[in-house]
Amino acid sequence: MLQDNGKTGNEAKIHYNVQIVSDEEKGTNRHFSISLSVFIAFLAAVALLVVAALSYCLVLAGELKRSNNNVQLLTKRTEELAKQNEELLAEKEEMVRENKELQEKVEIFRDTINGKVQQEQEREAEIAQTYIPTGFPLKGSASYNENETELEGNPIAVFYASQGASVVAAANGTVTSIAGDVWAGYVVMIDHGNGYVTVYRNASRPKVEKGDAVTKTTKLFDIETGKEKLGYQIIENEKYIDPLSLMETYG
Repeated sequence: MLQDNGKTGNEAKIHYNVQIVSDEEKGTNRHFSISLSVFIAFLAAVALLVVAALSYCLVLAGELKRSNNNVQLLTKRTEELAKQNEELLAEKEEMVRENKELQEKVEIFRDTINGKVQQEQEREAEIAQTYIPTGFPLKGSASYNENETELEGNPIAVFYASQGASVVAAANGTVTSIAGDVWAGYVVMIDHGNGYVTVYRNASRPKVEKGDAVTKTTKLFDIETGKEKLGYQIIENEKYIDPLSLMETYG
């Protein structure tokens, strides 16, 4: 019930009466009153609380949304990293495979090079061997004179060739000197380019000239009738050595 207390103007105050009826005490009425300003203040406080609660809820909703966005971004980033990791693992496996293939190729290449180097070395050794005067200086049958082993104090091997035999170079080399004549006999010297020089003495006319390159099959003389004697010497590093010590036929 609203009551007027009889004051007007600024002095007038509005009071609200609230009547509470108890079930147990029927007929008994209790009255209390509050001013309008207090009621308004109460309502304002309630509204403020409601606004604060709503604002807090909005803030929480925003934070939750941001958290959800962050979770989604983190999940997406995690998936991207997982995909990148798979790609890197695949690249690593590919690199391991390529590296293995490359190592196999390197080994094959190395073996090939080593094989070629070894073959080249063997070939060079074989070629070098052809310049060492180990061959027999006659093509055909011949006999060796054991009584003639020196000439002017130097070792010499004297052979008597059969008819139709030929004097040949004992190794590859170059004819560096041809001396003598049909009366005194000819002396052919061959330099083998490795410290060895071979000397061939026969009265037949030489079949080569100074400066000719010769091999083991090159004829130096064709043995003529009455000129079957061949004197053969070897010089090693400017010193005469026993020819038989180097010849494969007699070594």
